[in-house]
Amino acid sequence: MFTALLIASLVAPSGGASATAGVDDLQADFETAIACRQIEGRKVWKGEIAYYIQSYVYEGEAPTAEEVADAVLPEDNAPETVKEFEEACALAESAGPHARR
Repeated sequence: MFTALLIASLVAPSGGASATAGVDDLQADFETAIACRQIEGRKVWKGEIAYYIQSYVYEGEAPTAEEVADAVLPEDNAPETVKEFEEACALAESAGPHARR
């Protein structure tokens, strides 16, 4: 299955790391991210730069076959959102590095 990174969060960066992290940086970070516990049935990964959450892309009314993720930059999100991602990834970090899938 093909995996891609959707960089919607970079359209209007608010500053901090997101202002310096380019699309190539986030794609490389996503490719080495570790798998975390799902949030609301969506896969989650943690990289060095950002968290990533599975998004759904549709062709007409049917989802595409490719897996796509959105970057979730901590400095661009509310503390409650970041905490949810931290909690989802806490077990993954304590267990050591894993394959992304």
